[in-house]
Amino acid sequence: MKVVSEYEASIRSIKYKMVYYEDYDFTILNKIRYHYKPGKMHDISYNDCFVMADTETSKAHKNIIGEDGKPIPVINYVVAWTISIRAAHHNIVTLWGRSPDQLAYCIRKICDNMRGKETYIYFHNLSYDWEFIRKFMLQEFGSPRRQLNTKPHYPIYIQWDHFILKDSLILAQRSLEKWAKDMDVKHKKATGKWDYDKIRGQQEHFSPEELEYIEHDTLAGVEALDRHCMIHHKTPSSIHMTATGIPREQVIKRGKKNRAKEKFLNLASDFKDHLNLEQCFHGGYTHGNRHYVNFTIDQTILHEFGYDKIQAADFASSYPYIMLSEKFPMEKFTAYKDCTMSEVLESKNYAYYGKLCLVKPRLKDDTQPMPYLQYSKAVKIINPVLDNGRVLCAAYMEIWVTDPDIEIINSMYDSDYHVLTNVMISYKSYLPRWLTDYVFECFRNKSELKGKDPVLYAISKATINSIYGMMVQRVFTADIEEDYVTGEWKKEDTYTQEKYDEYLDNKRKILPYQWGVWVTSYACRNLFLLGKCFDIWLYSDTDSCYGLGMDPKQLQAYNEGCKKKLKDNGYGSVYANGRDYWLGIAEHGPDDVYSEFKYMGAKRYCGRGSDGKLHITVAGVPKKGVECLRNDINNFKEGFIFPGEETGKLLHTYIPADDIYERKGIIYADSVDLTPCPYELSSIKLLNWQQIWTEEIEVIDYEDF
Repeated sequence: MKVVSEYEASIRSIKYKMVYYEDYDFTILNKIRYHYKPGKMHDISYNDCFVMADTETSKAHKNIIGEDGKPIPVINYVVAWTISIRAAHHNIVTLWGRSPDQLAYCIRKICDNMRGKETYIYFHNLSYDWEFIRKFMLQEFGSPRRQLNTKPHYPIYIQWDHFILKDSLILAQRSLEKWAKDMDVKHKKATGKWDYDKIRGQQEHFSPEELEYIEHDTLAGVEALDRHCMIHHKTPSSIHMTATGIPREQVIKRGKKNRAKEKFLNLASDFKDHLNLEQCFHGGYTHGNRHYVNFTIDQTILHEFGYDKIQAADFASSYPYIMLSEKFPMEKFTAYKDCTMSEVLESKNYAYYGKLCLVKPRLKDDTQPMPYLQYSKAVKIINPVLDNGRVLCAAYMEIWVTDPDIEIINSMYDSDYHVLTNVMISYKSYLPRWLTDYVFECFRNKSELKGKDPVLYAISKATINSIYGMMVQRVFTADIEEDYVTGEWKKEDTYTQEKYDEYLDNKRKILPYQWGVWVTSYACRNLFLLGKCFDIWLYSDTDSCYGLGMDPKQLQAYNEGCKKKLKDNGYGSVYANGRDYWLGIAEHGPDDVYSEFKYMGAKRYCGRGSDGKLHITVAGVPKKGVECLRNDINNFKEGFIFPGEETGKLLHTYIPADDIYERKGIIYADSVDLTPCPYELSSIKLLNWQQIWTEEIEVIDYEDF
């Protein structure tokens, strides 16, 4: 039986209630204990509790449709807010009010009545709530001491002397509804009990269901935060700001024991070379076969083609597999003159990168479904013929590449002449054992938890997927500042030697950027190997392929190759739940079969699955938008409109205010108007080869090349 401390007993003696803020005895909060921060900040105390705040808003009136057929934005304002407080794993109170000035005042009362110096207050999607409360917070507390923004209008951390506003969305990486469900907390989000279309005032009478809705929004938040900290042995002071903080802490801890910072500095490139490495980074590969775009493949077409189904296969933990199975640059890059593509292709022990210059690059075979050369990454390109951002041919092209990139380009393209310039070379070997062991440990945890503990499984899945992200965090991030007077945002990119030196000196940076670059290059190479397992490769999305005529023997051969690579580095499978789990293999199951399939371009495809239902992936359209197709895949076509009213897709319009206003009993300032936003389905531009030669072109003389 767990022994309850005197402090815990004292907190649990407080009977939880939801109460209007003016009726609450704030001195009760004196009972919450405080601690001093460890390390250099040992003189700063923090309150040992979880606090979550939220606002509910209303439009001033319904949107009027303008002459262009689009809704005209209207002022929005806060009509209700809640703040929940939890300590010693016990919910203490949920305070509520109506107007944003009351919210700011309530925050002051909370901070004044708790004994610690700092209080951490979370909003789930701080960027939205901040627009409505910013002027009232500035009026009550003055300008913040510090603010961290990911982009304009997206603060994730705002600090004053006695409290800090933080964003829980960037920590959870999922909606509050899903986070509460994944964490299996007592109070789930009370979905469906608040009518967002209702026009309300700040003297609104709320029904019991509406009060329950606003109460659960913040109760679910503090309970999820508490559960998160319990699992990771964290306090309100030490909790990570983002999801990547979980693996980052472990990596830093383990790296410190293995002199990882010393290795990092030995591998780090100089400022100029790092900028070139950033040019080599290209992310995932998402593309559709241009020969079948905007073409419905159904049972009739399948029969004509001699197939009975569309199939899909996807990699299991693609990036973690690569970290364990492949070799990476493991010494500082040095310049290497007079290097040829043939030399790169034949080398097994060295990593290369450089600028590839191609005269008249062109696909070896026009039936090649997935062109590799990326137009947006070209340093220079003349007269390109493009397929949805990928180069089919050009008069001339320069692009930064790695050795895995060269492998793909060589197999796919011909050219009249090519040369590699600015080549850098490094000896290749496996990643450090301390790092690969941690990756495999995360994979084991994820595999063993699957189907058992949904909370820990969700966390372990997020952890293993975050390790790669640590490698490719941008060194040069923009400085984004908010003008608290005008409300305007200033963004300034800082590509400077000074900024790079700060990156090198940062004790928390121990994973060389080039490792992440090679992970993505290897992943693209593996994707193209998987694509070869299909007679007709229809579509690819970073770690998955869709197509016709998948060869099971070829797929098995690929998977056996993956297993061998893992074994060569001392890793195997994880046996759990009565089966073996392998990193990196291409998986194909009963659910990866479609009777109909159609795509319009990258991140725009639709298929009828083994459950007999249509499923869509359309960037910018929620999954439930599939209902708009009325169960007919032929409606998935160019010009089809997904109505915002049905999909839930919303357009954000920021409405700044010069001052704080009070009109008709409503206090408001800056706001955001959310209006249903239609999405028109478009298709990629199909090539008309007959017209290519009539277009105006730029002439280049190759004699001096």
